[in-house]
Order: sequence, then C-alpha cells, then structure tokens
Amino acid sequence: MKSSAIRKVSKSFLPSGILALCLLTACDDPNETAVPDNKVFSRSAEETRVTSPNGLLDAVLVRDPYGPAAGGGVDWNVYIVRRGNPIHMKTVHEFFRADPMTSGDLVWKGEHLLEIHYDQAQILEFRNLWGLHEIEDVGSKGERDFDVEIRLVPSSNFSVLTPNGKFR
Repeated sequence: MKSSAIRKVSKSFLPSGILALCLLTACDDPNETAVPDNKVFSRSAEETRVTSPNGLLDAVLVRDPYGPAAGGGVDWNVYIVRRGNPIHMKTVHEFFRADPMTSGDLVWKGEHLLEIHYDQAQILEFRNLWGLHEIEDVGSKGERDFDVEIRLVPSSNFSVLTPNGKFR
C-alpha cells in the first residue's frame, strides 16, 4: 500500500516540475550574463560595456535583479574584463555594487582611470583600485600587472540624501 501511495504522489508532482523547468529555461536570453550561485532566480544582464582607450579592457555595468517581482530589487555591479571576454561571475568579484542606482554610465578617462557616473545611488560596495591580477596570471612577480583607478562621479552634490539629510 505504501508503494502505490508513493507512486501516486511522485506522479502528481512530475508534470508541475517539468512545467516549471520548461518555463525557467524557455525564457533564457543568450545575451544574459551567468547567474551567481547565491542568486539562483536572478537574471543578470549586461547594461553597458565600454572598451578602454588602449583597447585591452572592457568595463561592464551589470544589472542583477533579485527577489520576487513585488518587493525585490536590482543590484548594479561593475566589473573589468579583457576586451570581448564574458564575465565569469562565480570567479570574479565586482568592485562597485549599488542598489538602487539611476542613470549609471561608465567613462574611461584614460588607460588607467575609469569613472562611474550616476544620478542617484546607494553604494553598498566600492573600491577604487582594480588590477589585472584579479582576472589573469600576471607573472610570479606581477611584472605584467596593470592597474586601473576607479572614480565615482555623481551628477549632483547629493545622491541618496537631500541637502537637509533626509533620504530622497
């Protein structure tokens, strides 16, 4: 009796499981960036990709929605990769992360200087220096390393707060 009950239960779950799998995979966009392990249901996608003046690197702004449609949010992450290469989100770490952010843009001001422009942003993570050693072997003494300084450029004096200290 137990085995038939188990058989009935597993059969009732099978169609809904297949339907859910089909719905999740049928909507895949080939232009989307790989999804990090800790954000299983997100659909990360490149928003902007800008090549450095020397043509060696791309700065990439990635839109990474998370949570349910009602009540979720969007992380905005910035990465640097070799020109034309994909972002391997499982192995690289962003140097900028904001949620929320409006009017994000990336501007190379020189081979070693990248600016992140935005109107409003609540910045959750930021570091102002990136090195080629983060994505590839640069030699045992770092003799082929290449550094880029990152600068934040908000469009106004206040991004998240108003001049009186209140949140926008």
